[in-house]
Amino acid sequence: MAPPPVINYLVAHEAAHLIEMNHGPKFWKLCQELCPDTERCKAWLKRNGSALQAIDFT
Repeated sequence: MAPPPVINYLVAHEAAHLIEMNHGPKFWKLCQELCPDTERCKAWLKRNGSALQAIDFT
């Protein structure tokens, strides 16, 4: 599973979409405000995201 800061980032990312529906500058500014570790978490997901997608949660 993902570490807690990455899960927090994913929640912040989705919450930001409630205000900004795209991935423009306003969206990323909001993500950063909601989750100061945004860049570190994005890097973690880039390295490890495919392993998460391989997990069968059903």
